[in-house]
Amino acid sequence: TILGEETISLQLRHVANYILAYCNQKQTTNNDNLLHEIILLIGYYCVLNQDNQCRMAFGNRPTVLQQLSCLSFRYFVESKYMNILFPTLISCSYDCDTTRAILQTEMSLDLIANFIETKLSETKTINENDNTSVISSFHMRFPYDELNNALQYYRPISKRIDKNYHDEEKENESHRIDIQT
Repeated sequence: TILGEETISLQLRHVANYILAYCNQKQTTNNDNLLHEIILLIGYYCVLNQDNQCRMAFGNRPTVLQQLSCLSFRYFVESKYMNILFPTLISCSYDCDTTRAILQTEMSLDLIANFIETKLSETKTINENDNTSVISSFHMRFPYDELNNALQYYRPISKRIDKNYHDEEKENESHRIDIQT
């Protein structure tokens, strides 16, 4: 792809880095719109592409990935903003241990796992009355069939073990009930 070429991708990283820094310093409605567009672009650029994911994680500090993970608090608590940022964070780090490790130093991966769980519980249909454009909706930004794998990828190992333990415990209990009857 054109954006995947090394010189173009370096320019994209530089422009994205500058826009993220600028919009973080001067928050206005126009800058918020620009910020949202660059977040979308980064997500589309990185989804299921480890080379592009790594390109957004390296370079001058703070890197694009670091800036994304350090956006203002509203992007981590308000669903409107989480729906903009989190699919991009997932696209930048899913199935790439290097970028996931970088992201993990900047934020808790529990936030991403919880976001994915929420999206899994929602329906895949688009509400026509919703103001969210199709291009920014979650299922258009990250493959729906990868969500379960992504959830496992971001869920902490301790929770995976704990969940498996409880599943085994329930299974053993059902066997005991079957034997007793």
